[in-house]
Amino acid sequence: MFSNRHFDPVAGSRLYNEYLEHYRLAEEVGFDGIMLNEHHNAPFCMQAKCNVFASILAAMTKRVKIVLLGNPLPLADNPVRLAEELAMIDMVSRGRWSPASCAGRAGAARHRGEPAFNRERFEEAHELIVRAWTQEARFASRAATTSTGW
Repeated sequence: MFSNRHFDPVAGSRLYNEYLEHYRLAEEVGFDGIMLNEHHNAPFCMQAKCNVFASILAAMTKRVKIVLLGNPLPLADNPVRLAEELAMIDMVSRGRWSPASCAGRAGAARHRGEPAFNRERFEEAHELIVRAWTQEARFASRAATTSTGW
């Protein structure tokens, strides 16, 4: 894993704010959408949670679509809470957030077990998120019968 001793918080703050300004300018010059992604412990990407930037951009822009290139669902501690966070972004953006773009699987086996287990977590998290957005009645997860831990 990449050590945080290489991170300069002053430079990090400056870069985060510059990136937000770049996204604002992208809307101003006519781009139709902004795509955000996330990487964890990567020296080439400081965006550890794309939902944070998406929520800021939902409030500071008016027209551009906000597209997320994946919330790694196997990493979600609580998929229903993730569904709530994404719904909030959708509400603040007045429907400019793209729900078709929200699900990712996570690249490495170190993310919540071996790939087969990772797939099981992804599928159950996806199911829970869709149910949270579409089912009016209360529901329970399959946690009692699966090994995913929800």
